[in-house]
Amino acid sequence: MEEEVEARVNPETKDWGYNALLDKTKEFFQTCDVEGKGFITRTDMRRLHRELPLSAEELEDVFDSLDSDQSGFLTLEAFSSGFSRFPSVRGLSSCVEDEEERHFCMLLESLGASNVFEDPGEVRSLWAQLRRDEPHLLSNFEEFLARVTHQIKEACQEKKEMESALQRKAATHDSEIRHLYEEMEAQIKNEKDRLLLKDSERLQLRSQDLEHQLFSKERELDQLFQKQKRLELQCRELSSEKQESHVENVKLKMTNDELLRALDSTSQELALAQEQLALLQEQAAQLHQEKDMEMYRITEGLQREKQSLMKQLDLLRKKQKQRAGLANIYDDTSQPAKKSPGKVAAAKRVMEKERERVTEVEIENKTRVEEEVLDSPPDGWPLRRVISIEEDHLPHLLQDEEEGEDDGQTRKPRFTRTKKTPMSLRGQPVGKETQQKMKEGALFAPDRLFKVVLVGNSSVGKTSLLRSFCEGHFHPFTTATVGIDYSVKTLTLDNVQVAMQLWDTAGQERYRSITKQFFRKADGVVVMYDVTMEDSFKAVQPWLINVQEAAGEEIPILLLGNKMDMDGDREVSIKEAEQLASENKLMFFEVSAYTGKNVTESLTYLARVLMEQEDTVRGTTVILNAQPIKRKACCK
Repeated sequence: MEEEVEARVNPETKDWGYNALLDKTKEFFQTCDVEGKGFITRTDMRRLHRELPLSAEELEDVFDSLDSDQSGFLTLEAFSSGFSRFPSVRGLSSCVEDEEERHFCMLLESLGASNVFEDPGEVRSLWAQLRRDEPHLLSNFEEFLARVTHQIKEACQEKKEMESALQRKAATHDSEIRHLYEEMEAQIKNEKDRLLLKDSERLQLRSQDLEHQLFSKERELDQLFQKQKRLELQCRELSSEKQESHVENVKLKMTNDELLRALDSTSQELALAQEQLALLQEQAAQLHQEKDMEMYRITEGLQREKQSLMKQLDLLRKKQKQRAGLANIYDDTSQPAKKSPGKVAAAKRVMEKERERVTEVEIENKTRVEEEVLDSPPDGWPLRRVISIEEDHLPHLLQDEEEGEDDGQTRKPRFTRTKKTPMSLRGQPVGKETQQKMKEGALFAPDRLFKVVLVGNSSVGKTSLLRSFCEGHFHPFTTATVGIDYSVKTLTLDNVQVAMQLWDTAGQERYRSITKQFFRKADGVVVMYDVTMEDSFKAVQPWLINVQEAAGEEIPILLLGNKMDMDGDREVSIKEAEQLASENKLMFFEVSAYTGKNVTESLTYLARVLMEQEDTVRGTTVILNAQPIKRKACCK
């Protein structure tokens, strides 16, 4: 209830006296309401007798006047609103207020804080409340006021100093701002002047440019006028020439018609000539194929003859050994033979007849071999022998007979072969067996025939490779090739019989001119080097140049590195060979003629490439013959 009264009274009170009266009224109400009931009765009112200079009857009269609704009790609100209307209470309040005001003013003067507080009423109210309610705290409050007054004075002094400093700073700032403003005005003015000058210069340049353009346009206009005059003159001249052109056009049209008729006639003749040319080409291709087949049959027969001759040579060697045995027997029986001269003479006659027969066979074979020739190469130079001379010494077929022991008889000269005989591996068929094989081989002609030339430095293993490929095994005592030799090998690829004519060339420098002649009609070339000889690998590039100069750049070339089984002595790595093959667009294999590794695979791969190339060429030939009219040039 007290809080509600205070909440209602405080907003309506404005001055300090009313607040003091209100506080005093609350104090009187609390004196009467000792029990804290929140209201007082007539009996409770008498307790103010000691506080107020009023009698008990007067206090009861006051209670009656305050109890307007005759309820018999008064609340704090009714007591406060009615109690302040009494003059005695007002007089008492004014006395109390004057006394407190005098003491408070003396306190402020003693502290020197008369003009320190802007609103001393709040301080006075707090001081009066402490004086009434808490007198023992009044000294502390006065000390607090003294300290606060001192701090307020110091703060005021600092405030004055700060204000003066701020005024000085403001004055300095104003001067700086004014100076900056003046500088900015000057810069703005300079910038305006510069921009105006720049604009004027730009306008002047623009004006000059426009004047120059105007002058150029005027000059172009004059040129156009002059050109127009010339064109008008040309138009008049053309109009005058139009009639003449019309007449000439009529003449040209007539001439064109005549030329068209002549062209039709020539086209018909050309078509007929192209048909005849296609027929001739077909006949030439057929003749070329027949020639290749004939050459294959001859070379295959020569190959078989070579084998037959080798067998005959082996037979002759065996017979020579038999003769040597007979000679030894003759020596052993020389002493007893003296006693029987008839038997000795008979033995000598038998040996002489055998020696003459062997000699006649050898001479006949040599004559036939030397008479054999190959068909001429495609360059048109005359037929010539192509021989292969192996430098191994053949055993002596015949030996000199021992000197006779007959006294008084002159030793008869006997025919002997002591010198080395160069034998060609090619010759006419010798014996019935070889002729029969040649006839049988001619019945089974191959479907394809390819000429392949093997080149490379000497001793790289070309001959060993060919013999390993053709015969299927390695020959350890193969010697260097002199001139040109060849071998034939028939393969079956995709149910097609392919004959490979393999030409073995000599690697020595003196045979290079002969080797180049065989490049021109070769279908493929095999360039070989020795993996254990770096010089033979370095010579591959010159061989490639010779091949491309003679046979062209489109010929298939197979690069073979021989003796791959001798890896411990290797001087040329596979990477170097692959790089060379890649740069020159070559096929590449490493082979071993000794072990036979990759020999058949590499040459079979080359045969397949040659077949594909020939199929492509045949397809192109068919297309050209199928459209003879569209061809504009004869074949070369």
